[in-house]
Amino acid sequence: MSSLPSSTLLFLLLILAAHLLEMLALLLDRQQLQKPLPAQLAAWVEQETWQKSQTYSRARQTLSFWSANYQLLILLFFWFAGGFAWLEQTVQQWNQPPWLTGVLYIAVLLFGSYLSSLPFDLYATFVQEARFGFNRTSLPTWLGDQLKMLLLALLLGGPLLAALLLLLHEAGPYAWIYGWGMMTTFSLLLQWILPRWILPLFNRFEPLPAGELRQAILDYAAAIHFPVGQIFSIDGSRRSSKANAFVTGFGKHRRIALYDTLIQQHTLPELLAVLAHEVGHARHWHLLKMLLLGTLHTGILFGLLALLLPWPGLYQGFFLESMPLHAGLLFFGLVIGPIDLFAGMLFKALSRHFEYQADHFAVSSAPEQGALITALRTLAKENLSNLMPHPLSVLLHYSHPPVGQRIAAMERSLQKRTA
Repeated sequence: MSSLPSSTLLFLLLILAAHLLEMLALLLDRQQLQKPLPAQLAAWVEQETWQKSQTYSRARQTLSFWSANYQLLILLFFWFAGGFAWLEQTVQQWNQPPWLTGVLYIAVLLFGSYLSSLPFDLYATFVQEARFGFNRTSLPTWLGDQLKMLLLALLLGGPLLAALLLLLHEAGPYAWIYGWGMMTTFSLLLQWILPRWILPLFNRFEPLPAGELRQAILDYAAAIHFPVGQIFSIDGSRRSSKANAFVTGFGKHRRIALYDTLIQQHTLPELLAVLAHEVGHARHWHLLKMLLLGTLHTGILFGLLALLLPWPGLYQGFFLESMPLHAGLLFFGLVIGPIDLFAGMLFKALSRHFEYQADHFAVSSAPEQGALITALRTLAKENLSNLMPHPLSVLLHYSHPPVGQRIAAMERSLQKRTA
């Protein structure tokens, strides 16, 4: 170890520290599953459902443990076997322009990472989810989804990566500013493209037919002066029995989307309460706030990238003698990930705060104020949610507060309103 470059030891320490933190969170989460059903949950969770949710959480944790450790071993083996340097020499022999060489270098590594994750995705879908009655995906549908994702990565990610590498090569000291602007523009366009062009590639979006539910949604939206564009039903049941809903867009261009599984599992007041929660996000401008913070975060990352790209240690740490910008971009991503873990915690904490705000809006505006509570209880039981995750796991991974905490907060809000 003493003969290794100092930057190699630093990067290895960062990556291992982040990995160990993740493993600690998994261990603490697993210990939580040993606890009995708490009294505050026993009022609405049956013992059989509780035990089944614990078993499901254990299975997911086990798969996460093996997947994370396998991916780490693959990275370490490739790294310390000189794989990054070997691939750099290989792509340079293809005699392509620098930007295209960089695209090929990163594409090969990303595709290799994708292939290494496929067995775990297959197991999760066709063994684990099927075991608990969630999976409804056929093998042809799954294969079609994989092909579509690869094509999207090629058609969207490829040109974006090529443009970024061209900027790094040609724009000089201001490349990071141009790159920041380009990524911000792409993120904004994606908000418009995603619901209109990308999501329909994977699910059918059909206009919600005229009837009691559609009219109730329109009446609720009119009552709170919330402009609605289109209302869709999504065939989520083709892949999973789990339910969801979302609202996208702004003003008259807003789209309301309800999974058919959500419609099947919930009463009309509960559906309106779930919709009221999504409206709460729009009313509080949560999407816009997250976009602005994400833009600031991206700018900070590009600033750090500009500082690290000229540093020889970034390349020496992965055993490269030269300093190709495309390799520096990739290595920056590997190194900054463990450091950026803390920024991720802050974003998730803010997201959980936003969820409480949206819940409060739903309690105060939905036709039946307690309907979101019953809806969340049903969702938690149907989805076998982990109702008592460890606080460290919540800190690292949860963009939504645990269901029990959300329900308790809404119950307190209702008590204050009726007092």
